[in-house]
Amino acid sequence: MGLGPGAEGLLTPEASRALEKAEVVVGYQGYLEMIAERIAGKRVVGRALGQEIDRAREALAAASSGQIVALVSSGDAGIYGMGGVVWELATREQALAEHVEIINIPGLTAASSAAARLGAPLAHDWAAISLSDLLTPWEVIVERVEAAARADFAIALYNPMSRGRRRQFPAVAEILLRYRAAATPVGIVENAYRTNETITVVPLSDLPTCNVTMFTVVIIGNSQSYQSGTHIITPRIYLAHSGACRDQTIASTTVRAESDPGFAIMNESFAIIDSELGPEPSDAAERAIVRRMIHASADFEYARTTRCSDGATLAARSALRAGCVIVTDVEMLRAGIRRDLAAALDVKVACALDEPLTADLARDAGMTRTAAGIRRAAMRAGDGVLVAVGNAPTALDEVIRLVDREGWRPACVVGIPVGFVGVIESKRRLVEQLQVPWVTSLGRKGGTSVTAAAINALLDLALQSRIEEAGG
Repeated sequence: MGLGPGAEGLLTPEASRALEKAEVVVGYQGYLEMIAERIAGKRVVGRALGQEIDRAREALAAASSGQIVALVSSGDAGIYGMGGVVWELATREQALAEHVEIINIPGLTAASSAAARLGAPLAHDWAAISLSDLLTPWEVIVERVEAAARADFAIALYNPMSRGRRRQFPAVAEILLRYRAAATPVGIVENAYRTNETITVVPLSDLPTCNVTMFTVVIIGNSQSYQSGTHIITPRIYLAHSGACRDQTIASTTVRAESDPGFAIMNESFAIIDSELGPEPSDAAERAIVRRMIHASADFEYARTTRCSDGATLAARSALRAGCVIVTDVEMLRAGIRRDLAAALDVKVACALDEPLTADLARDAGMTRTAAGIRRAAMRAGDGVLVAVGNAPTALDEVIRLVDREGWRPACVVGIPVGFVGVIESKRRLVEQLQVPWVTSLGRKGGTSVTAAAINALLDLALQSRIEEAGG
């Protein structure tokens, strides 16, 4: 049965009646202390955290002897509680539960309690994930966090940290930052509805250094969530797919850019570039890309070396307007992609380089981490993505291998790695393949800054075309 968050008024009437009838009460000692007055005079079996299976066995043994047993959890017993443990034990070891009737009594779960304190952070689709790796492998937890973040669920994190488990929570926060804007609101609620309750709202960028415990619920907003005072609101209507609201988002992005003091400096820089660039490239989209690359590098040689396959810029812009995922080879490139432009188009940017499973794949397959990161990102994201490789030629080689041998079909590949070993060859292989559109710069030059500049140019082109459709 679930006790809810612990406040007297939030214990359900049915749970209250069950406690009155119970002859034996089994649970975590800390939760039993919250209901000490209610269970006075009964046989009480308290156990420490981590002894869930022992608690379930004690409860089943007492019930098998004919006693009425209350096996208690905080929140709801069926959500990260003792309900799952006792049902699994009863079905796997049937002799333990012979002649025992198990009845579920629901309670107010921790996510609901925390959400109520924060306003309405879970008003749209959301996912609950426990970070405790006592019963779930850490690799599985990482995969689930990535999946929920990539799908733009609001996320409620249970059991974020314990005294013996310190590194997982900051790692999860860093994973979330790959998929969510740094300003995404995050609610941190500890001991909801209890005397020592604390409530904090922070931007996602601050999450890796926040103090949390086993009694904290962390709620991360989705791409539409916003902060209002000390509350987080996740709109019930998903703005990215509402025409009027989407256009308002685009317009506000443009206004913010034009009011930025750096906007005038950027425009002056582009005026200088245009005065020195000359007539080539003559294609407007390709010229926009080259202008950005020169702006990022002050190197006019990119006007001569940059190449785009037929239809590449159109394919990239169409994918971005459809809200595709951008896959990058390194974190620095991901960080260089403008989040305001990406957010206005509902575009997510993903990089798998620093994920624990990427290092495992690189070691087992005898490949570089950047190549392994591209392989894992491709497996997750599927076709239709925009690929950006700005650092490692081995990552670009892996892109080409996946295209040639495994049928991967990105919408477009922007491949501009830099260096002395394998760079020219990897770019040549990109140009020679005919399956997917591409953008590159011939020769050794390239890098994350110019690749990010090319991606930002494509984002800007896609956004401008949407603004034109909306009437300015």
